[in-house]
Order: sequence, then C-alpha cells, then structure tokens
Amino acid sequence: MADLEFQRDDEFASLYANNTQFESTLWDLKLTFGQVDLAASKIEQHTAVALPWPHAKIAAYFLVVNVMFHQAQNGGIYIPESVIPPRPDPSNPELDANGKKTAKYLAWVHDQFFGPNPYVPPDLEE
Repeated sequence: MADLEFQRDDEFASLYANNTQFESTLWDLKLTFGQVDLAASKIEQHTAVALPWPHAKIAAYFLVVNVMFHQAQNGGIYIPESVIPPRPDPSNPELDANGKKTAKYLAWVHDQFFGPNPYVPPDLEE
C-alpha cells in the first residue's frame, strides 16, 4: 500500500471515555464510548464507531501491543478487583467441546491480563 497522508476533517473530535459497550453483527463490531457520571448515577454515552471485523482484529492487536509497551515502560496497570470481568470457566457443563476449548483459551487470555503472574515477554523480564 502506498504511503497515506493522515488528515483530520473539520468535525474531528478528541473525547475521553472510561466505559465501552460492544455490539457485534456478522459484518462488524460497534464500540459505543461513554463516561461514568457518578453524581447522576449513569453512563453518558457520546460516540459510537463501527469497525469491520478485519479492522477490529488489527485494532485489537495494536491495543494489546500498546498495553504491553506501556507496562514494560511503566509497570503493571492497576485494575480494581470489582471491575475485572469474570474469568471464563472451561469446566462449565453447559459448554460443548468447542465451547470448552474456546473458554480454556479465553481463560488463559484473562490470566494474561488480570492474573497474578501475567505474561511478560522474555526480553523484558528482570
């Protein structure tokens, strides 16, 4: 692909979000961003972006890469226990064989993000 020039259009906005909702279809993944307003006991949603699945996969990769770089330079990112998503349970009897394999993999991913001994690339270990 040729080098592309980045240019922001007249309606470009830079917003803050501390809440993201995910909505998936066969065609894309929509992310709806918002901000928690504790005084009003609500989440004020302000922006939604739909990503086609190939772009969502590439974006997910670069999100992980950026988190890893940040942690390598600054240490772990503290997440309060109360907001950590539940760990998938591969032993759930309601899962079929494929579901158990998927849950096992997702449990490993969960451990990498939230477990006591997350994966650290070998060259970054102290």
